[in-house]
Amino acid sequence: MTYIDLLLFVVLIASGLYVVACRPWSVDQAAAAGLAGALFGGAALLLGNWINRANDRFKAAQEQADQIEKLKTLIAAELVDMSCGLMSAKQLVDATIITLRAGGPVSETLDMSLYRPRLMPFTDSIGPKLLALGKEAIDAIATLRSNLAVTRQSMDEVTAGARFGLLKATSLSNGLGHNMTIMAEVFTHIAPTRKLLLPDAEPELVTEVLKRAAQPILH
Repeated sequence: MTYIDLLLFVVLIASGLYVVACRPWSVDQAAAAGLAGALFGGAALLLGNWINRANDRFKAAQEQADQIEKLKTLIAAELVDMSCGLMSAKQLVDATIITLRAGGPVSETLDMSLYRPRLMPFTDSIGPKLLALGKEAIDAIATLRSNLAVTRQSMDEVTAGARFGLLKATSLSNGLGHNMTIMAEVFTHIAPTRKLLLPDAEPELVTEVLKRAAQPILH
């Protein structure tokens, strides 16, 4: 139905040309010219309708594309804040692991409430609009949410008094690294060119920073 007006336009133009050239039904030249003029007028009206609808569709598509880009920009800003929090948490846990492996003194209890993965209030409030981001982006965000929930639970257990030994610290470090790997995947769909400025360093793609920070510490 999108091109029905355009198809009818072609039919009317062809019919008008046929009437002028062949003068069917033995009509005189004046009658043929009048009939052809009516056909051409109808064709012009149909063409105008088609152009107007095509222009409306283009504007609607452009507005939707602009809205999606703005949506991605806001989500990316929230994800950058979360990324910094994840990296800080992993640095703390990795430092604990290094100390434990070296036989150094480490408290078996730790308040990790300040390092708890941050929430995504804006992304969570978008609702059905997330569908505009595409299936792969939605799947990545859903996976990230699920893994962050597991990490928060592990940190809450430590804060509540669970023994924070080498096994727990290693598990938590691996979980944080996995979160950052998934976060990098989200960025590839949401904002692949987004850069992060770290202290004493040049701006670097967030995806590369996260992938590097997600690596487990060497034994």
